[in-house]
Order: sequence, then C-alpha cells, then structure tokens
Amino acid sequence: MIEKKIPIVVRLIDMINTNTDFPAMSKTVALVTKQTSSDSDASVTELTNTILDDFALSNKLLRMVNTAFYIKYHVAGRITTVSRAVYILGFSHIRSAATSLMLFEHIKNRSLALELREAFMLSFMSGVIAKDMAQRLGLKDIEEAFICSIFHDIGKSLIKFYLPDEQRRIREFAIAQDVTEDEAAPNVIKTSYDVVGMEVAKYWNFSDSIVYCMRKVPLYKLTKPTTDMEKIRCLAILSNKLCELINKPTPNTKDWEKTLTTFKHRFDICFGPSDDKMIMDVLESSYNEVKSYCDNFAFNMDHSHFLQNLRFILKGQQEVSRDKTHPEAVAKKSMQIFDILLDGEEETSQILTPDDILTKGILEIANTMLERFSLNDILRMILEVLYRGMEFTHIVIAIKSSKESYMEGRFGFGQGINQLVKDFRFKIEKSSEDVFNISLEKDSIVLINNLYDVEVQSCMPQWLQSTFNPKMFIIVPITLQKTHIAVIYGDWTRVEQKAPNTQRLRYVKTLRNQAVLAIKHSM
Repeated sequence: MIEKKIPIVVRLIDMINTNTDFPAMSKTVALVTKQTSSDSDASVTELTNTILDDFALSNKLLRMVNTAFYIKYHVAGRITTVSRAVYILGFSHIRSAATSLMLFEHIKNRSLALELREAFMLSFMSGVIAKDMAQRLGLKDIEEAFICSIFHDIGKSLIKFYLPDEQRRIREFAIAQDVTEDEAAPNVIKTSYDVVGMEVAKYWNFSDSIVYCMRKVPLYKLTKPTTDMEKIRCLAILSNKLCELINKPTPNTKDWEKTLTTFKHRFDICFGPSDDKMIMDVLESSYNEVKSYCDNFAFNMDHSHFLQNLRFILKGQQEVSRDKTHPEAVAKKSMQIFDILLDGEEETSQILTPDDILTKGILEIANTMLERFSLNDILRMILEVLYRGMEFTHIVIAIKSSKESYMEGRFGFGQGINQLVKDFRFKIEKSSEDVFNISLEKDSIVLINNLYDVEVQSCMPQWLQSTFNPKMFIIVPITLQKTHIAVIYGDWTRVEQKAPNTQRLRYVKTLRNQAVLAIKHSM
C-alpha cells in the first residue's frame, strides 16, 4: 500500500501511472516480480511468457545463452527455446540475464538524458560487482545479490526521470552545503531517496528482499550481517557505495588509495578479513564483464564518465591514454558475450523464420527427451515452439482433471494468459457437438479459419468466444490408448491472419506426437 503521508511518493505514483515511458521499467518490473516460489512451474511459465512478450529480448537472450560463457552450463547443443534456457540455466540465472539485457539496452539509448543513462550504468555495475563479491564470499543466492544491488538506488533514478527540477535543486543544495545528494534529498523532497524507492517498489509488488535491500545505511554504521538477507543488503550497499566513490568528478590516485583503504576496512567488518587485492580483482573482472556488454551493444565506453574513472583506477593514466591513442593495441577479450556462437553459425542466422523455429524446436525437444526430463518442461517447450513458430496470439494446454470429466487450463503463453488459463475449462462429453469434443472424439487436429460459417457457429462454445474472441484457432488433442489426456489450443486474433500452410500443420502434428511420447515416458 502506498504511504499516503509522503506527498512526493503519491505525486510520483500518479506520474508513473500517467507516463509509462520510464526506461525498461514495465518489463523489468514484470521480470523481477516473477520470483515467488521460483522453483514452481507457474513462476517458470510466467518468466518465460514475460520474455517471449518481447521479441527483441527473446532473440538477444537466446543469442546470449549460446555463447562461450554459457556453454559450460549445457552440452546438448544449441538452445533455441527460452523454456529450455530456463530449464538448463535455472530460473534466477535467466531472470538476471534478461534484466541485464533490458537495462543495458537503455544505457545506450541516446534519447535519454546523459545523467539518467549514467545512473543506469552505475546501477548495472553495482549489480555485477555484488554478484562477483557474493560468489567469492560463497553466498548461496548470487543472482539475488545482483538484482537487489541493481534496484538499491532506484528511488534516485525515479526522481531524476520524473522530477528533474527537484533533482536539480537537490544537486545544488548538496554542492552549497558540501554534503552528498542522499543527505540533501530530504531538504528538497521531504523524504529520502531510499524511502521513495521502497514505496514505489511496494506499489510494483517487488519482493520483500528487494525492498529490504533498498534501505540505505551509512558505511560507518554497517555491522557484521547475521542472516543471508542481511549479507545481500550489505553487498548492495557496499557495491553501490563503491560505484559512487569511483564516480568522482576527477579521479586521483592518492585520493582513491585513501578511499579504498576506508572502504576495505568497512568491508572487512562486514565479511571478515579480505585479501588486499580482492576488491581490485572484483573491480577488474566486473569492468571486463561490462566491457563485453559495451562491445556487443556498440556502446562507446568513453561516453561514460564513470567507466572512464574506473578504467583510470584499474589501468592508470598512461595506460588509458595509450588505449585511446592506439585502440587497436588493446588486447581483445577471448570471451565475447554475443559473438562466439556454437557450430560456427553467423550472427545473421539468429534471425529465425517461423519455419526455422519449428524445425529447430522439434530437434531440440527430441534431444532433450534423450536425457532425463521433466514432463512439464517438455510440454512448456512444445508450447513455446508452437507459440513462436505458428505466431499464435495465445496458446494454452489443458489437462484432464483427475477428479471429474473436465479439461482444465494448466499453463500457456500470450497477453493476459494467466486469467485466460483459469477461464479455459470445458466438460468432456462424448455426445457433445462442440468443436473441442469433436476434436477429442475423432482424435484429430481441428483448424477453424472461418468463424462466421454456419456449421462452425453451431459447434462454437460460447465461453471460447467471450473469453478469447479468436479470429482463427486450432485444437490439438493429445490422446493415449484412446484415453483423453490433454488438449492444446492456439489462436490468432488478427483480422488479416492467413491460415497456416500444409507444412506448418505437419510440424504441429510432429509436436503433438512428441507430447504424446513425453507423456507416455512419464507414466
């Protein structure tokens, strides 16, 4: 619930509701809130659906998981479905990877104010640093450290985007009083950046862990954490503070050494004695990871004051000058996030046609079924291949209820699919003349491409028309030994949609056979 006693928060929420242009926020919010019961099938399906809703994001993510960096996680050939990427790499890993891609896409968005782009860069780098530190410290949930650190300072970014005049006054006050912007903020907006971030995060239904990690604590007040969540919050605070210290107007070696000593002292209080080189090693590896994003997004690192400062700290002035004068002399990294693809495929081959998606998807499903597999994972892959390859608006798989003679929606993909799945339910009746029972009884795929035909109208269930309002749809029954097991429904709601050709219908039949085989193996 929004804290009504904070006028600036109420005002900000109103602006968010009327101006939905805050970069990457709508889809990023959808991603980071998909984390309750992350091991459940429901959450995995929701995450997959969120990614599939964004065509560009889906393609970039699939390119990313087929690079040298990710190949170590899988050995069964190229990953061509988001569902399998989640299955192979894990829910948290894919969620943070997708968040990174969306956030970095907007770092290079030149239509945004430079200050806001720089704020995104600092948030992204703090997440990378926190993830690296969490791994070195042996924390269990390194992806949570990444997400919490990225959103630690979201309150300030919101003020910068929606209330630039207030942000300017905060900056002017900080300069005049020789204090930080965090200390100056309450004098202008009557509350702190972190309170703004936490209240908006609650409005967005962010997890308690992300909201908890937004609470700022001065470095000198940080103490040794006693729980895993406190450890993640410490890392979020420390990584963001480290980026803030790096982002000084002019880098100075002596000042940095003094700053580093103070920072290391506080880090050691929180996590015990650390190697003198550990923090610098973390900064260097994090810089290299961000650099690979910059290289592959064609983002000039010289456009970021923060990255210039970090490069100066890591390499020194002479090395930085040499890099700028002789860019060809800079050794290229052996690992590139997007460019090293399996099987020597060209980058252009990643732009897949619907037929490519279907053929590659069928092959990937066949390979997956040679391993140990979960039935829900296979069914989710089959649905995704159909959804993308057939270019459906919605797709749902319904499973026969174990208690009564009904088919009930289990999961699916498409806009508003969660509610549509709940509404997808029909009674199995041998004597019924509705199109679903006809398909089940004949054990045949049914394609309806003219809903206005008199014969079609007579067998169209009313609930389907009122709930999905399709212009064309297909029903794929799944039957095993004359027993009705499930049904797959896919529709198109576009008026100009053409009926699928014979070849694509053959692919549909092959995918149905794979579903039958998977169910048979699981029994």
